[in-house]
Amino acid sequence: MSKFAHDNFAKNYLEGLLTTIGKTTPSRPIKSEVRAVDLWFERDSGSQEERSQLGLLADLLTKDSLIEVFRNPATAFEMRACKGKLYSLEGEFLRKAKREKQTLSQDQLPSLLILMPTASEEIRSGFGTVETNIPGVHSFPIEERTTLVVIHQLPNIPETLWLRILGRSGNQKRAIDEFLQLPDTMQLYVSISEILADYRANLEANRKLTQEEEELIMNLSAAYLQKRSEWKEEGLQEGLQEGLQEGLQEGVYKVGRNLLRQGMPIELVAQVTELTIDRVKELRDRL
Repeated sequence: MSKFAHDNFAKNYLEGLLTTIGKTTPSRPIKSEVRAVDLWFERDSGSQEERSQLGLLADLLTKDSLIEVFRNPATAFEMRACKGKLYSLEGEFLRKAKREKQTLSQDQLPSLLILMPTASEEIRSGFGTVETNIPGVHSFPIEERTTLVVIHQLPNIPETLWLRILGRSGNQKRAIDEFLQLPDTMQLYVSISEILADYRANLEANRKLTQEEEELIMNLSAAYLQKRSEWKEEGLQEGLQEGLQEGLQEGVYKVGRNLLRQGMPIELVAQVTELTIDRVKELRDRL
C-alpha cells in the first residue's frame, strides 16, 4: 500500500479529531536533524466536553505529545527512530528553557504515542513494554514517557472507536460501520466523514491498486458513498439553481464546476455528472 496515502490520511484524520481538544502541527520539524514527526499535539486543558467525545484517544494524550502512526507493524529500527525523535525534541525543550532561565518538570516534557495495528511479542518485550489495564495499550518504562497502542487488541467499545478506525481489514471496516451510526449532526461526524471520503477518492484515483488497497477502498465505501451523495446533492442544488434558466446541460456543467471548487477529484466529478473526463478537465481549466 502507498505509505504516502496512508500517512496523509492518518495525519488528516488525527488532526481532524484532535483540533477539537488542542492544537496540532502536522510534520513538525525537529531541529537537531532534518526529520519530522507524523503529528505534534499541544493539549488544550479547557475543552473537557470535547475530550470526552474522543474517548481513549483523549485519555492517552494528557500532555503535549508526538504521535507516530504506522499502517503496518513497526520494526525495531522504526520504533527506535520514533524514540529518537522524542529525545531530540526533549533536547529542544531543555535548550529553550535554559535560554529563558526556566526549569522544566517531567510533566512539561513531551510524550510519545505510537499507534499500529499489530505488534509482536518480540517487539513489545524487546522494548520493555508492559500491559496496562486497557487491552491493547502498552506502557514503556515510566521515564521514557512513551505509550504503544496495538489497535487490533483494543476492545470493541465506543471509547476506542476513533483509534480502531486506524486499524486494518475487518477491524477497520467494523469501526467505520460503527462510525456511520453516529448522529450526522455531530461536528466530528461531518469533518471525519469528509476525511474518510477523501482518503478513498485519493486511493481510487491511483489506478494501480494493490489487493490491500482494493480491500481498503471497500472498507471506506460506505463513508465515501454517503459523502458523495452529499457532494452531489450540494452541487446539484447550487448548480441547477444557477443554471435553471440556461438549460439542463449548462446546469450539469455548473454542478461539475461546483464540485471541482469543493476539491472533488476529476474522476469522481465525471462519475457524479456523467460527463467525460476530458469535459471535466475543460471545466477545471476554466475555473
